Amino acid sequence: MPETAASATEKDSEPSPQEAWDEMPLLQQRAAVFRVQGGRETAEAFVVAFVLALLFRAFIAEAFVIPTGSMAPALMGAHKDIFCDECGQQFPIGASLEYREPSTENVVVGGICPNCRHVNSLDLKNNPDDATFSGDRILVSKFAYAIGDPDRWDVIVFKVPVNPKQNYIKRLVGLPNETLSIMHGDVYVLPGVNIDSDNQPLTGDRPTDLGEILRKPPKKLLAMKHLVYDSAHQAAALIEADYPARLQPWRPGATIPPDDSWNVSRSADGLVAKVDAGEQPEWLRYYHRWPTQEQWEKAEAGLSLANVDPYRSRLITDFYAYDAYLFVDSDRVYDLKPSPMRTSRLQRMMGQSRTGGVFKPGYQSGGDLSQFRNHLQYGGTGYAGDGVHWVGDLIVETDVETASGTKSLTMEIVEAGVHYNCTIDLITGEARLSIEDGQARFFDPFDEKISNLNPVAMTSVTAGTRHKIRFSNCDDELLLWVDGDVVSFNAPTTFTSSSFLNPQSARPMYDGKGNPLDASPVGIAVQGGAATVHQLAIDRDKYYIATKDGNSRMLDYDMPGLAEFAGSVVRVEEIQAVMGEPEIWDQFPGWASRRVVSFPIGEDQFFPMGDNSPESLDARCWAGTKERFGRQRSVDPDAYLFADASYVPRDLLVGKALAIFWPHPWRSPIPFTPNFQRMRLIR
Repeated sequence: MPETAASATEKDSEPSPQEAWDEMPLLQQRAAVFRVQGGRETAEAFVVAFVLALLFRAFIAEAFVIPTGSMAPALMGAHKDIFCDECGQQFPIGASLEYREPSTENVVVGGICPNCRHVNSLDLKNNPDDATFSGDRILVSKFAYAIGDPDRWDVIVFKVPVNPKQNYIKRLVGLPNETLSIMHGDVYVLPGVNIDSDNQPLTGDRPTDLGEILRKPPKKLLAMKHLVYDSAHQAAALIEADYPARLQPWRPGATIPPDDSWNVSRSADGLVAKVDAGEQPEWLRYYHRWPTQEQWEKAEAGLSLANVDPYRSRLITDFYAYDAYLFVDSDRVYDLKPSPMRTSRLQRMMGQSRTGGVFKPGYQSGGDLSQFRNHLQYGGTGYAGDGVHWVGDLIVETDVETASGTKSLTMEIVEAGVHYNCTIDLITGEARLSIEDGQARFFDPFDEKISNLNPVAMTSVTAGTRHKIRFSNCDDELLLWVDGDVVSFNAPTTFTSSSFLNPQSARPMYDGKGNPLDASPVGIAVQGGAATVHQLAIDRDKYYIATKDGNSRMLDYDMPGLAEFAGSVVRVEEIQAVMGEPEIWDQFPGWASRRVVSFPIGEDQFFPMGDNSPESLDARCWAGTKERFGRQRSVDPDAYLFADASYVPRDLLVGKALAIFWPHPWRSPIPFTPNFQRMRLIR
């Protein structure tokens, strides 16, 4: 429509933007300015925050999700968190194998309790907390190693040399410019790179050839320990069946428990042991045994197990509860397998990353695992029902109360027939350490001129008081804690076991029930008065397997050499059987067939290993894995420059693991309940 004169006049009379602004009241002008500036500043703030987040992620810190169980139980990948049906002990088991394929091809249906060794069947259909949880979410500092060098025992994230596109997380054990060796589960280092003309380590098979044993600081030691036994968790079925307690009264020479010594009582609330000792020490000793599957079935059927020998025992081994999962092909559980689904970041944090699947009508969820017959498999190794390597480095903790006037309390750990004792004078509170194997052995001295036979320290443990006392013998060092605090002694509490043990004698010893030695490796004694043990727990130290081959079973033993000596192939199950037969320990050739492996570590090179030694592909054995697994190298020769190296170069370090900020949430009784118990700093 043509513009009329009236409309043109009306348009000409409209004020310009400047005129409109000038005519606007001052308060409205200020409000308009604030609106414009506020919108611009909000947009700028979002942009700045986004840029800062990128910079923070690139240079300061980043969140990672643990994918596997190679660092378990300190850090866990996809797993299940279980409370034992019998004793109530909480423990995790690995379930990463459920996530190895796009859809679930294998499903974890059970787990073995590390405390009572009951085989727990999972109720996948009805118990939401028996479903698989995602891995721990951790915070990693990328700045830590830009301003300083990594420390030994740090948990580090790095680009794995065999595939630099992939992040690994392990514990740093070997540092630059040293030769690292692994023997009998312990780690030794020699200063310098000791190699011959063929680049082979110049180390022997004796501890004195390997250098100094690596000792973990107390906080690291406690972060890396594994549960062996906790008297606070008792299986009701075993109590009702009169299965003998693992803590038994004992005296030198006794072949059956004496009636006039410690009184041990058990209930659903735990175990309590009481004694009123005379002038001779009264011993309460630990015997490492648990019911066989047949005995469990008898106990659950209400039959008696009172005829079990209370002094029967096995060796404590490198049993990993995390690896003691039982699984089957998913076709035996599901008609429609669980599979990945599109989820938000929040849903993934809440553990919702897969569909629930459709169960088979015949699957008895939580029922007897015999429903799977011979299709049931044990762990990733196939023999996870027990460990394979003897572990002598132990930690014992007791909640003990003494009566007024009681004279002394002794805690003892036996390793390779050697008694490591801590005796506390309850009159003065003085703690005294000793090492004896028929004769007194010396601790490391302050200097060569002053011998160190019995380090002493003053404690608050006196008659008429109750304390939590922890005593450890790990890495050739005795440590004592009272009520959570490490006790300082007047002299070194380290020692050199190779000065009184050689590789042939560094094995478990047994001299009959009257002198069980390694068949009863933990004891507590009271003298001159009454005492009550309210709880006793035993943990073991980490056991690093000596291997350079990740393509076969993770074993210390030279299996071909052992087979040659035995005249036939030796199965792992046969080795496990030996662990439960103290009478033949001295005849077992496997002790002499345990390997020693060494690794030279050069300038700017680092040697990490996983805490879960049998399930960890780490610097011990990743060299050459691309060829062994048939993977193609990159067209860029520099991309896999360190693929055959048994170390991580400095350039591939990503950062230091700081904290678990989001472990799995619980799904019941309230969905998505935060798991505050596991939110912590990483040791």
